[in-house]
Amino acid sequence: MAKLILLLLVLLGASLYFPQTRPVVVETLAPVLNPIFRWQTRGEMDRIGRELDTIYRQGNDLPPPGASFRNWMSKNFFGGAKTDAWGTDYSLTVWRDSIGLVSNGPDLEIGTADDIILSVVALRPPARR
Repeated sequence: MAKLILLLLVLLGASLYFPQTRPVVVETLAPVLNPIFRWQTRGEMDRIGRELDTIYRQGNDLPPPGASFRNWMSKNFFGGAKTDAWGTDYSLTVWRDSIGLVSNGPDLEIGTADDIILSVVALRPPARR
């Protein structure tokens, strides 16, 4: 049984290696992979949200949404952690009392039902007198 599993893993790895077969394999395995990707993305978003909250609570400015936020992500998070599990950049929205972090989800489009959204209440400590 172990040899069969090893053979299947080798075949899966080989099929993902070649660009022609990668989309077919990923699409076929999407029902299995997407829940894992969602779990992974939520964990990364929690970590990013905590980091942004810490920066904000210390009285520092948050990176502005857009290119500045992507640059901040590249400087502070390495490898796959700077994008969601589907390889898409995270989006940042800053409100007066909270921070919103968004992953486009499996369809790679923002503003659809499969988006993953994290909202972190971010209040600065009261000013010292």
